[in-house]
Amino acid sequence: MLIRSSASTYSVAAHDDLLQQWQGVRHEPGPLQLDLSSMEFIDPYGMAGLTLFLNHLPPASLPVHLTLQNWPGDEGTASRLYSGSVAYLTRMNFWDAVTPTLDVKPEQLPVRPARVVDRNVLIEITILRTHEAISAMLRKTGEILQNLSYTVPARGHILEVLSELCSNVLLHAQSDFGCVAAMQTYCNRKGTRYIVMGIGDAGIGIRRSLAANPALANRLHSDAQALGVAVQPGASRFATGGHGGGLPRVLEIAKRYNGRVSFRSGTGSMIYHGKEDHRRTFEGPPLAGTQLRISLPEAVMRTERQGDLLTPVI
Repeated sequence: MLIRSSASTYSVAAHDDLLQQWQGVRHEPGPLQLDLSSMEFIDPYGMAGLTLFLNHLPPASLPVHLTLQNWPGDEGTASRLYSGSVAYLTRMNFWDAVTPTLDVKPEQLPVRPARVVDRNVLIEITILRTHEAISAMLRKTGEILQNLSYTVPARGHILEVLSELCSNVLLHAQSDFGCVAAMQTYCNRKGTRYIVMGIGDAGIGIRRSLAANPALANRLHSDAQALGVAVQPGASRFATGGHGGGLPRVLEIAKRYNGRVSFRSGTGSMIYHGKEDHRRTFEGPPLAGTQLRISLPEAVMRTERQGDLLTPVI
């Protein structure tokens, strides 16, 4: 069976295309051939999505033959130091997360440079299975946000929401694989830096989770509707209240800090632009579990007059 992506940039749309193609070939016999040779760039959402997809394929589809630009190389290739998307995937520890699913030979695996300078700009592909792992990821995220000029209160606000999102995977997703996270800082053509976060799991998804609450059952006719319910304050699989703050607060973060959010769960999709305070919900190809892409721009310091004082805020 063959899936071929024509996208040069692998993010939400390209991953949805892969999932759509998978629906058409998943019953075909034999291992999967995944051709991503057109890919020139992949963001954290794309990496998290590929990690989850490859690690949850049925055994009959394995091992996967993955094709990227100029990789795999010949067995006799003297150097395994690659450029472009292969080099970036190597830097992000992608191979550690997916190699068991591939038909690649050890001598074909790209080599990560011995010395990698960490300048608080990224978090490699990380599989979070414990609260300790989540705490370590949050500490690193805090350093990245500080590097982007976010104040202590702003960092605390964002980290609290990320902590709840990741912890909810351990509590509610019913996935032994855990939560996959990756982050990267970029700079756009105007010179503004921004961070992209990719977070996801392959658990039961939002609709099945919310269905455990009888009070919400008649509002969950589709995965897209379930997403719309899930971002409302207080919506939770628990009927006792005091839960359900994670997803609504993701939208709050995007609105407060001019960010953007993409949600995917089951066949449901939602896109939210914080600056316009606008969201759109629609149906997409089936995705196991839940996956998010969060983009936040560099914090711009300004002043607001409060009485006779000038207070720095984001």
